[in-house]
Amino acid sequence: MSLGVAAAARRLGVAPATLRTWARRYGLGPSEHEVGSHRRYSPEDLARLVVMRRLTLEGVPPVSAAASALAADLHESSPVPAPLDADDDGPDPDDEEPAPPAAGGLAAWSAVLPADRTPLTRRPSPAGQDPLQRAVLAGDAPGAAAAVMAACASRGPVGAWEQVVEPARRALARRWEATGAGVDAGVLLTAAAMEALRALRRPPERTTAVVLLAAAEGESDPMPLHVLAAAVAAGGVRPWVLAPGLPREAVAAAVRRTGPAAVLLHAEHGVADAAAQLGPLPRLRHPVRLVLSGPGWAWAHVPEGRPALRAPTLSEALEVLQEATEP
Repeated sequence: MSLGVAAAARRLGVAPATLRTWARRYGLGPSEHEVGSHRRYSPEDLARLVVMRRLTLEGVPPVSAAASALAADLHESSPVPAPLDADDDGPDPDDEEPAPPAAGGLAAWSAVLPADRTPLTRRPSPAGQDPLQRAVLAGDAPGAAAAVMAACASRGPVGAWEQVVEPARRALARRWEATGAGVDAGVLLTAAAMEALRALRRPPERTTAVVLLAAAEGESDPMPLHVLAAAVAAGGVRPWVLAPGLPREAVAAAVRRTGPAAVLLHAEHGVADAAAQLGPLPRLRHPVRLVLSGPGWAWAHVPEGRPALRAPTLSEALEVLQEATEP
């Protein structure tokens, strides 16, 4: 028995475009060919695709997953799932037209093979998939925001980010890399996290101290800054968040205007020229702290005469900010 692209995609629970991508990039294409017809997937081809799909769902990079699938001992591989439709073995007129993925992309995400016809929204969450990921992939924005709120309530904003939201973002990125889908889910996740952070109840300010939070030059993601802002505000300190992309001179002007207790510059990507980044900033008088947060500052050479504290993680950055704002 052999199957065309659309039938194989339905059986595996992925979009036909995903199979074409795997064939083009990794050599996991159909091997059977009859004169005058399109290539079709043999049982061996399907078995390798099952291995590929299982590994990508477990978070293995697609290149590594494909190498494992091509080298797999198929006698020990997972069986090919049963077809979804009774006529899967027959001609497939839509082999060359990409079928849309299931609503919300859950079919491509769920570790439950499509042979299980329980509605996706009623299935128990697969291992490694928490309520936030499930809500995002179902397009449930209120549910995603509620999941972030619940995580913030139990772990704090920084803990929620590091243990729940950021892992979900990485999982969505792996899904996008494997299937080509998920950009909309990433946007929804970011919007839900931002809504939850803004909705957190803030206690009365216990000090007049201000913490200035800015991104290093070249950074575009504002979420780490807003996570720290929510965490600082929860401690009764007023945060001031500057949008990424501002000229260094604008950041310097904000420092002079606010007279903050701490200035934080966050960098996810490697900072090549720390002197150029920090040069425009006014010299901070003790006890004002300059905090270089994020992994991007790990190997940056900070100029002499510019004392700064490095905080590779948001948790470490929060600790420094809390110390700087203690009365």
